[in-house]
Amino acid sequence: MNVLHLPPRIPRLDASQLFWRRRFMNLFGLLRSRPVKRSPVGLPDSIELIWMPAYAIRLALSQGTKHSDTWVSVDASFGGFALFEREGILEEGALEEECFTAIIGVEEAKSLARQGLLKYVMRRRGSKPLIDGVEEVCSYYQPVWVYYYYRFRKKIDLAVLDGYSGSPMGPQIRIAIVNALIQKRKMVAQRSSS
Repeated sequence: MNVLHLPPRIPRLDASQLFWRRRFMNLFGLLRSRPVKRSPVGLPDSIELIWMPAYAIRLALSQGTKHSDTWVSVDASFGGFALFEREGILEEGALEEECFTAIIGVEEAKSLARQGLLKYVMRRRGSKPLIDGVEEVCSYYQPVWVYYYYRFRKKIDLAVLDGYSGSPMGPQIRIAIVNALIQKRKMVAQRSSS
């Protein structure tokens, strides 16, 4: 099935190097996290690419006689808001990796988009445009690299990395991924019991 998605720019090898890079927080590699599985090269191999749902929403703005529009993104798993400048590079195609379903509906996403943009506009200095309404909504999938590793006492944890920009992602997306994995496991258990 062909779906709209943001193309991943960070390959698997680069993602594993970003997860395992030396930095101050791991004493420059001395306290590096222990991966669940290692590759023959020595880098962590317990990495997978997953696709998280999101909405791209175009909102109409007006300021006096001037009319414009802007794109925003609302994460469909936890409702995170961000300005969206990548609507022109979304591609349509089939995805081979795991695609999770949206938890937030379209109407709630529209409301979160308006609220998020209003908060953003109110923090800015100078004249503030009015948000007239929603002009367009499209759902898409964003690539996320997930790294599974051992914490103390053999507890498994995960770290997440944006598959497009390569930047680390916050705790809300980690919680959303854990919830999606739990939901998937429940669905598999229900199918096998029936």
